[in-house]
Amino acid sequence: MSYSGSEVVIVTMDTYIERIQTFHLPRFEEIPDIDLYMDQLLFYIERVFQPLESGSREKILTTAMVNNYVKQKLISPPLKKRYSREHIAYLIVISVFKNLFSIQEIHQLLQIQVSSFPLGQSYDYFCTELENILRGTFLQEGLPDDTSVTNAPQSRLVRCSMIAFAHKLFTQHLMESLAPADSAEIKK
Repeated sequence: MSYSGSEVVIVTMDTYIERIQTFHLPRFEEIPDIDLYMDQLLFYIERVFQPLESGSREKILTTAMVNNYVKQKLISPPLKKRYSREHIAYLIVISVFKNLFSIQEIHQLLQIQVSSFPLGQSYDYFCTELENILRGTFLQEGLPDDTSVTNAPQSRLVRCSMIAFAHKLFTQHLMESLAPADSAEIKK
């Protein structure tokens, strides 16, 4: 998530829960149908994940990261320095998984999904599950029912990954909200 300047912004748990309740990942057909240059791509991805920001100084995605994902063959190279809807969908998924899995594991997970389901269907399932699991986790309502109609092992793989991401995010935010005020100085 992005951070600018030297101030540390602490988001209260109530405010963060409100953000989670309204968090929406763009579905495949909602992703821009026009190709984006790198700076536009980075801005778009940052905006998608803005509601999940809590005070971290870390950028969700950088030019170097995108270039590395191309080099590691997680995504195909851009055409004429422009990134398509497919690139954006992959980068949204990678942005979630990058703090959970190695690049090799992300590559394997992506290959399993796209070999089993069309990209749009896999991506939309990812979005729905992530939103539902984040809400269930942050509202402490328990895990919502799986939205998969197939109950395939590939769907369970995505769901388990979303559960891990949601619990990690919840734990990180809880630590930030419970940390003593002077611990913000350490982050600088």
